[in-house]
Amino acid sequence: MIAATAETHQFDHRTNASGALDPATVQQRAAELLARDRWTRPQLLAHQRQSLRDILHHAVRSSPYYRESIGHLVARQAPLEEFPVLTKDQLVANFDRIVTDRRLRLADIERHLAGERAGDLLFGEYRACATGGTTGVRAVIVYDRQAWENAAANAFRLLRANGLTAKTRRIGIGAPTPQHYSYRIYAEMSAGQPGAPRLDVTMPLSEIVAALNEFQPECIATYPSFIRRLAEEQLEGRLRISPQQFCSGAEALMPDVRDLARQAWGATIFNRYAATEVGASGSECQHFSGIHLPEDLVVFEAVDEANRTVSAGAPGQKLLLTTLTNAVLPLIRYELSDIVTLADGPCACGRPYARITSIEGRREEVLPLPRRSGGRVDVHAFRVLSPLIGMPGLRQYQLVPGTDHLTVKICVRDGEPREDIRIAVERNIRRALAEADAADTIVAVEIVESIERSGTSAKAKLVAKPMPVVGLG
Repeated sequence: MIAATAETHQFDHRTNASGALDPATVQQRAAELLARDRWTRPQLLAHQRQSLRDILHHAVRSSPYYRESIGHLVARQAPLEEFPVLTKDQLVANFDRIVTDRRLRLADIERHLAGERAGDLLFGEYRACATGGTTGVRAVIVYDRQAWENAAANAFRLLRANGLTAKTRRIGIGAPTPQHYSYRIYAEMSAGQPGAPRLDVTMPLSEIVAALNEFQPECIATYPSFIRRLAEEQLEGRLRISPQQFCSGAEALMPDVRDLARQAWGATIFNRYAATEVGASGSECQHFSGIHLPEDLVVFEAVDEANRTVSAGAPGQKLLLTTLTNAVLPLIRYELSDIVTLADGPCACGRPYARITSIEGRREEVLPLPRRSGGRVDVHAFRVLSPLIGMPGLRQYQLVPGTDHLTVKICVRDGEPREDIRIAVERNIRRALAEADAADTIVAVEIVESIERSGTSAKAKLVAKPMPVVGLG
């Protein structure tokens, strides 16, 4: 049932509790969600249609913004494809009119997140998080109790679907502050486990290694760039753990990281897809045929530049998300810049969900380069950097575009031939540019000791800053 709108009140901080969910309640909800994995696809779509109708009517009834922008569409039962797209800029600009509780104000929530009690609930019922800001725009997201419980339960649904149990020793290593979704969801993930340490990717590596050696986790959820570092520590003998599996998310998972996990532990990595804005994630299954999407909680649309649905197997230029369970902040056709390809065919596991078969990255990571024959060619940064995957001695890399050149920052493992690696990186980048039909471009390779993580989420960013038009004045 969608919650009713609250009365208007002045914002305050009348909660001194973190609002952590009861682990037993989360596990019960996870079992209910797991049962949906046995639905047929018609059953799933029927549930989704009803949930969509409910949230649309609630949004029009309780949100001034949606009443004006989509009220007429809901009244005539228009298909979702006719609804306007909501961008991150629009969400930020209209936040106070989008939320369905008039007590919530963006400026107040931002002050709350910047304070010492950022992890506390708002008004004793709402969980607030901020997006990482790695795309250049930072948004604030608020979850009601039901939506947050679904997010936590869905995380456990994915673990249980991949063979783990509620007793599995598990830990998440993500963002350093309670502002961020991964920090909060990993806290829920570790709840009910005595001795589970609170770790984040910005802590000294030696402290993380010591804590993991003591805790001996069987499942670790973290960024793929950090799985790489942990594998190096294991192979060099400082880390001594035996995890069964990893859950990877928030960054692109490179093939060499899967290989490292197998080499270091004989462990499997299950790739996940999640967004702070929707509070639910999808995961690969044991058949590794794509990332199963939680369509019982969110509607996913891969669309082209004109917001038209692309066919299965074709990459979209953006991904539109409609949340189905968050009554306080309904997001309807909310735009993410991720370039993904969806498959709508059945998986051998029998689950009824659509799947992401590839994630090429974000539109912000597309390089507009001069074409050899004239004009411009758009090349995704991943294509430029893909030859570096698995290169011996190379730990980390990042592309820094300039107005007339490309700089590639690289971190080299200790004891490796730094200059030989630098020359090889430059040669491979130039070859990738040529294969993409890009004109000759100045490529500079800079060896650095470390590459800073970006935004409040502390992700490893593939591209250092927004794309300029390289070499085109």
